[in-house]
Amino acid sequence: MLARFNRKTAAVLSGVTASLLVAASASAAQQGPVVVYAEPDNVRTERVTYADLNLADRADQRKLGHRVTGAVKRVCLFENSRSGLQDAGYYGCADDAWDGAKPQIAQAIQRAKDIAMTGKSSIAATAISINVASR
Repeated sequence: MLARFNRKTAAVLSGVTASLLVAASASAAQQGPVVVYAEPDNVRTERVTYADLNLADRADQRKLGHRVTGAVKRVCLFENSRSGLQDAGYYGCADDAWDGAKPQIAQAIQRAKDIAMTGKSSIAATAISINVASR
């Protein structure tokens, strides 16, 4: 009787194990691919938040402008000791950074205006991303 119990137990356990393996395989097959995005090593990035600002208000738009100015200076390696005497590389970097920031700022302001007018916006809330390639 003991031998028969062990065989039955073994048969049930192997059935349970097989069904668990099939279930695990099925759930793994249903997952989509995992995609990871990363910036290249030679890119300096800073994110400028505006969650605390009401960008429908001009004063808060100016505050955002000051924040972006600071971020541009940091990613482009502004040197306070050379104020007014930065090299051409800094100015080129700053121009590129602002070229990338301006459309993001305009979109953030439009989002705030949409929300002020209708209570909603189709534009997602994000931070302004200042990116420059190292030179």
